Amino acid sequence: MLRGNHESRAMTEHFTFREEVVSRFDVEVYDAFMELFDSLPISCVVDEKYLAMHGGISPELNLIEEINQINRFQEVPLEGLFCDLMWADPMKDD
Repeated sequence: MLRGNHESRAMTEHFTFREEVVSRFDVEVYDAFMELFDSLPISCVVDEKYLAMHGGISPELNLIEEINQINRFQEVPLEGLFCDLMWADPMKDD
């Protein structure tokens, strides 16, 4: 299982996940979910062949090893390599 853009505080609040967890349980359970989401891997290599991530390959990514240098134990930033791996969808060439 990989972390995606919806496993962030901003998206859980926007799409009411936070509200639902807090109303059914409490804020401590929500915080535990956030800690879990922050711990999820942000990419993986499958069968030593395929690079998988939720978003797309960032123009900032030069070596796969750079992904291991990202501090994933945080909220997804609004820009940069970590953000791109969560959000960068492929675009058509014009």
